[in-house]
Amino acid sequence: MPPDEDRSSPRFSARLRELKFKQLLVFERVMVLGSMHKAAQALHMSQPNVFKIVSQLESLLDVPLFERHSRGVHPTFFAQRLLQRIQPLLGDARAMDEELTALRSGEQGQVAVGTLISASARLLPESIARMKQQHPQVHISVREATNDLLFPMLAAGELDMVVGRVPEQLGEGIHYQALYQEQLVLVARPAHPLALNADWPLAVLQDYPWIVPTPESAVRAEVEGFFAQLQLPLPDNRIESLSMLTNLGVLRQSDTLALLPRTAAQSWLEAQLITQLPLPHTIDFGAIGIGLRTQRSPTPSAQAFLAVLHQVAHDWVQQPPS
Repeated sequence: MPPDEDRSSPRFSARLRELKFKQLLVFERVMVLGSMHKAAQALHMSQPNVFKIVSQLESLLDVPLFERHSRGVHPTFFAQRLLQRIQPLLGDARAMDEELTALRSGEQGQVAVGTLISASARLLPESIARMKQQHPQVHISVREATNDLLFPMLAAGELDMVVGRVPEQLGEGIHYQALYQEQLVLVARPAHPLALNADWPLAVLQDYPWIVPTPESAVRAEVEGFFAQLQLPLPDNRIESLSMLTNLGVLRQSDTLALLPRTAAQSWLEAQLITQLPLPHTIDFGAIGIGLRTQRSPTPSAQAFLAVLHQVAHDWVQQPPS
């Protein structure tokens, strides 16, 4: 629709009456997958039918939505703006469908979870395993990223929740349920020189390579604060990474050091893949919790998963990791 069109005009009313939810759903899949062929597969439709529906939507709105080429489609400016408008609508429609399904069966549904490094290594895996034992028909999808990516997805309804460190500044329309307090621990491979000699000055930490979080990560500020408290600069010899598997591989194959959330590192510590090095004081990381949309009640499946997350965290508080 042209931006200057009067919404009270008969033409606008006619457009609104002709607009179909299926057209928006097909358009959204083409946008997300970047291909009419992939969208057709995902929606179990023929590609010509997808092309026809998109063309109908373009004709109805009187704007081009995609530029066709041999490798797929490129969205136009109009398509990007339209997607921003309809994502909350489609997210609410998915939630409505799940709620109705859950009311009928009590077990089916899906939960879309965003996660941060502080939760992805242990809290989320244990919770998902327990959830699948209790509710095997519930589909769980996980998206790992940083808050600057996850919060817009949560606000748009693409995610049911975000699990990780509670940020100091909460996004608009987001509230958190705190689960437990977290600390950072200094870790290295078991054969690291500092692990074999317990008596070493803190300044020697500068002599080794480090894995540090990327600048946009909340953990980065804590790591920088750690070095500032020791009156040491952030090491020049450093790798910036939020990939837990990559970090583990680097730690095991070199004398690299890292500060990791305790519960995230606990499984590796118990398996003796890495070891914890002593520090003169604890490093508080903050609360780990669950971010939810303020104006939307969780679906039944999401409520069940919230209960599991709280139970897993409660079990840890009652029996802290050794």
